Amino acid sequence: MEKFFSWLFTAEHIFTLVTVVLSGFISWRISAAYYKKGNRNSLRLNVLFPMRRIIAEPRSWKNYKVLEETSKEHDSKYLTKKERTALTNFLAAYKNVCTYDYAFVCAESLFSYFCYKLEQNGINTKPVPIEIDGEIVDYDIPTDLLYLRDDLLKIIEDRPYEYDEEGRTTDIIKYLFEDYCKRYFSDQKIDYFNDYSLEEVLKKAKVRNEWNEKLSAYDVAKEKFLELKVFENN
Repeated sequence: MEKFFSWLFTAEHIFTLVTVVLSGFISWRISAAYYKKGNRNSLRLNVLFPMRRIIAEPRSWKNYKVLEETSKEHDSKYLTKKERTALTNFLAAYKNVCTYDYAFVCAESLFSYFCYKLEQNGINTKPVPIEIDGEIVDYDIPTDLLYLRDDLLKIIEDRPYEYDEEGRTTDIIKYLFEDYCKRYFSDQKIDYFNDYSLEEVLKKAKVRNEWNEKLSAYDVAKEKFLELKVFENN
């Protein structure tokens, strides 16, 4: 046994042993590098690049569901922690704005303004009792008043306020407000848009500001996601 160890630890055999171990380590590192590169390429091809193509399309709930499903593909496990965070934040921001519709937001803003003006003139906009088991628990607007949103939506789609140089769109909306007020509340004379112009109402409305915040957050999340270095390797 002593002779064996004496033979094993000669300079020549130590060199051979070190060479074998070093060669194995280098081979392992090379294999690991190729394996990692292969995984990252799969991540790009099966997850990130398909998502980038969808992001270039118009936003929609359908596309959000596709993005969500793509993000759950098997190869998404090769995302780094930073990349996973960017992806998660982007998907959340996309979900918040995928149903955004310019005309709908304008209609919602005008509907809020209509209710505001009525309340400013002493008109209760929620006179309809909500009953549960014969007990009144709250009050709400007249159900058919919701059709006002649809009518406003049609007006905005046909006559965007940006092109209302002669005030024609404002006059049409005023007439619509007067009609709905008489139909569901009162024939009281109310001077609409005397405090804010149509443009100001649409720009300052709370619902519009909330959407603007969501859209800004989406732009930031989208930029951070698409600027990840993993996208650079084409």
